[in-house]
Amino acid sequence: MWGPLRRLFAPSKSFKALCGDVVFESETVRGQAASSQFQWQVKRGLDEKSYYVCVKMKADGSIGPEGSPTSYINFDLPTALKIRADIDECIAIVRHYGSPDGAAN
Repeated sequence: MWGPLRRLFAPSKSFKALCGDVVFESETVRGQAASSQFQWQVKRGLDEKSYYVCVKMKADGSIGPEGSPTSYINFDLPTALKIRADIDECIAIVRHYGSPDGAAN
């Protein structure tokens, strides 16, 4: 069943990344609010050739004009350094598998 759905949504860049399989997740880190969190992920696209570096986030808070919120999450320096290490690891994994368009680097 999943195969036909993959082929149906694979041409869409949004669905290709959004609905892809997670192949790596960094450790979840917390923001300033008790409910906020931030995590890097590497996803394989629905076409099974593309790879994406993704952010999974629950923000400290949201604010924005006319219902179009901009989300913010704030980290202290040790947490920011951890996030930088996590994104570097995700980038290395994506480079290993290939670029988001499927071409090897």
